[in-house]
Amino acid sequence: MIALIGFRNLLHERRRFLASVAAVAFAILLVLVQLGLFAGLAANASQIIDRSPGDLWVTGRNTGEFQWGQPIPKRALYVARSTPGVAWARELIMGWTQLRHPEGGIQQLQVLGFDPAHRVGAPWNVVEGSLASLGVTGHVALDRSAGAKVAPFGLGDHREMLDRRVRVTAITEGITSFTTVPFVFTSIPTAHRLVPYLGPDDTVYVVVGLTRGADPERVAATLRHRLPRVDVHTTAAFSAQTRYYWVFETGTGIGFLLTALLAVAVGTVILSQAVYTATIEHLPEYGTLKAMGYPNLRLAGIVAWQALLAGIAGALPGCVAGVAVVTLIRNRGLAAALEPAFVLTTIAAGMAAAVLAALGAVRRVWTVEPALVFRGG
Repeated sequence: MIALIGFRNLLHERRRFLASVAAVAFAILLVLVQLGLFAGLAANASQIIDRSPGDLWVTGRNTGEFQWGQPIPKRALYVARSTPGVAWARELIMGWTQLRHPEGGIQQLQVLGFDPAHRVGAPWNVVEGSLASLGVTGHVALDRSAGAKVAPFGLGDHREMLDRRVRVTAITEGITSFTTVPFVFTSIPTAHRLVPYLGPDDTVYVVVGLTRGADPERVAATLRHRLPRVDVHTTAAFSAQTRYYWVFETGTGIGFLLTALLAVAVGTVILSQAVYTATIEHLPEYGTLKAMGYPNLRLAGIVAWQALLAGIAGALPGCVAGVAVVTLIRNRGLAAALEPAFVLTTIAAGMAAAVLAALGAVRRVWTVEPALVFRGG
């Protein structure tokens, strides 16, 4: 009976019902897109850390996040390898260089120097060429998306970086940086030639893999004792620190979250107005039900059910549209994440907002007098 009354009340004025459904659908769509972009940007900021094997990262003191790595003595690599509980240790160079654009001008690039024989810091989606080719000094890998900034290129093409001629022997796809500055992957010796502020005895990161059963915190404490002038993080902690820096400290992610919250607020207001108006129009009916002995909780259930019906009706098309838009964004090579948890969380938030939207109408129903029906409205 409650469901039937609520359903009929909503459909009594179909235009208002459709307007509220559209508001909910648009809010759900906007929330999904904003959350997808937010999560995609966060994941993009720490992608090199997350995709590299290893349990600990040795970094320069007070290194806030991955892309601003500071030179540290290469001695840290050898100390790490001799530390109990360490199975292996690899160095990884993260630095900045300049490319001379073929048509004039300078383009900043982020250099990632790694050992091509291992996966620490290696690119993960090579579509042309091979990683093994990067073992030759002067050979580099660029992402296809970099063509917009370094001029279109193909396998075997040459570019000039820091007055040194390099050859593109591997091409990746879909590896973009959070800052939009293109990555250039290369070997460690080539990276030393391309990053001007690195000395011959410097590196930037030491990534450590632990032996089975080793306690990460204990090994990290040992490394901090043996290397007092560097910082040691677990992989998860360094990844989270990097994401936090770009998403919150720079303010980039706050905009996405505020837009999502604003969408929920606007949808809630529009839905609340629709439910309140539908309730006011049927106050005599509610007065009749109260005169028949209906308790306030049951009357509140009718109003809440109206809001939930509108929320459900709007959530379904909103989710479909949101998933389609996020998929389109990802297919165009932009950072966006699409997780089932986002959809479920968004639907739950939409239902909570629908119930919240019904509170004003519930309060009005609870104050209606049963005698209203005898006064003719």
